[in-house]
Amino acid sequence: MSDGSTKAVLTAIAGNGLVTIAKFIGFSVSGSSALLAEAVHSLADTANQSLLYLGLRRSERQADTHHHFGYGQERYFWNLVSAVTIFFLGCAYTIMHAVEQLGQDHTPELSWVPFFIVGFAFVVEGYSFFVALGEFRRQARAAGQTLRTYFVETRDPTTLAVLIEDSVAVIGLVVALIGMGLAVWTGSAIFDGIAAICIGLLMGGLAYFLAATNRKYLLNRSNEQVDQIARELWQADDQVQQVQRVNSIVLSPDDTLLMAEVELREEALFAEMTEEEVTQAIRFMNKLGDIRRSLEDDVSRIAPETRHIFIEFATPKDKSE
Repeated sequence: MSDGSTKAVLTAIAGNGLVTIAKFIGFSVSGSSALLAEAVHSLADTANQSLLYLGLRRSERQADTHHHFGYGQERYFWNLVSAVTIFFLGCAYTIMHAVEQLGQDHTPELSWVPFFIVGFAFVVEGYSFFVALGEFRRQARAAGQTLRTYFVETRDPTTLAVLIEDSVAVIGLVVALIGMGLAVWTGSAIFDGIAAICIGLLMGGLAYFLAATNRKYLLNRSNEQVDQIARELWQADDQVQQVQRVNSIVLSPDDTLLMAEVELREEALFAEMTEEEVTQAIRFMNKLGDIRRSLEDDVSRIAPETRHIFIEFATPKDKSE
């Protein structure tokens, strides 16, 4: 597990948990829809980041007989679940409550308390944001990419999720502050309700972004960087005639499955062989091809859903080792 990602997640959980309690207290004192929206926002973030931590823990389990390539994709699954949590708990509930309050012409009691709580939340969530940003910058440097490029191409959704959530949290606080301030200034509760709706829409956008980011890695997305590296290295190798196919699947941020079909040069295969040995070698290679196709057909005939089969032969020398 990445220590940096874990630190960012745990910092966010602690910060959001503390802020959630404070915001609910502020809502109970003021009745502000905007502050309730922020309280639900922080509650959704706390639940979400707890799921991110669960995904981090479960993704580190070792491969077993049921999961031959490990559990790395658990990280993407739990991130996707967290996006659904944010949408329903944060976006849908917040907007419904704000619309209901607007219909009732509810007027919040906005004393200094809710404004103090918003200021307190700024400090806590701002700190969490800078912790996540620092870790994200470190990962970008380690990958040799700019911050903007890494933001688009990162395969670690955990730190990215915390960074985006904290960014949206800070923006939400600004919206809540403006809404409550206008409500106090004008004496109209409509601004407080509009701010709550805007915060709900922010959470809806966040949920969509997180769902889309993690969905692509649950659909066996390829690792284009690894594909390019493998293709360039092999094509530059004097032993290789042609790289016919390179396929990869991202299993986790730190684990990529690479499969390829490479045609070797005859001179690399048959160097220092007599004509008779070359003939025998070609016959041997053709025999291997026939056996491979036969083994693939055996499986496909009984299990037609097996559409991608990759067989690596072990030589007698390999077995003796």
